[in-house]
Amino acid sequence: MRNPEPTPDIATRLETACLPIMEEWLGDIEALGLEDLKAVPEENLRIWAFMLVRRVVEFVAREMGAEVRLDGGREDFKQLFFKSACLVVDAIDSQVAYTAGRSIRVAEYAGRLASMKGLTDEEIHDIEYAARIHNLGLVNSSQRIFRMPRRLSPAELSMARNHSQVGADIMRPIEFLAEIVPMVRCHHAHWDGSGFPPGLEGEQIPIGARIIHLADAYEAMCSERPHRPAMSRDEALNEIQKQSKKQFDPGLVAIAHVLT
Repeated sequence: MRNPEPTPDIATRLETACLPIMEEWLGDIEALGLEDLKAVPEENLRIWAFMLVRRVVEFVAREMGAEVRLDGGREDFKQLFFKSACLVVDAIDSQVAYTAGRSIRVAEYAGRLASMKGLTDEEIHDIEYAARIHNLGLVNSSQRIFRMPRRLSPAELSMARNHSQVGADIMRPIEFLAEIVPMVRCHHAHWDGSGFPPGLEGEQIPIGARIIHLADAYEAMCSERPHRPAMSRDEALNEIQKQSKKQFDPGLVAIAHVLT
């Protein structure tokens, strides 16, 4: 992904806005005798994540609302939010060994699919951006469900998929994320309309969301889970083929061989 560095002035002001939260994090980690975020209790992590993301959203919304014009302007703010959101997502992913680095891999797979699909550079960049932070909504309680050491029931899956709406709601107030929000909200939509949001199907689903959904599923299949071993690449691609026109966009299934 091609991400410009933010201007020092914006970065300094955002750092100042978020510093009290970061100091609280570091103080709690030291008090608990922990070496890093992997050992932070889940409830602490969720509270910190909500606070940090909310502070970033408030900062960006305030600055954009004031129509601040600095070198790089809009892209700087977009990149600052991205880096802050990645911090939260990576901390969530690292809570369990088998999901560590998950969002990074999903973004890589999504970029390959988008490129193979022939999308523009701007579209590819936005899809990679959305894929990298698509699980931001897991700061809510649904991450507990995803970590259950067994296959989830339909009711649990429905509850867990609510994180896509939570993530979209976090980002919705920021105008420059308008292209990202639908991809985050719909990344659990199924081609046949059986996913989340309910009833959204086929071409109604944003192409970026369809790409992220397939990339996310492929990454999950190729990763070990408490209730099953990791699938091989061929096994995962065969499973994806079986779900063509059901869970996945058949046009994307046809180019899924680009995933490695």
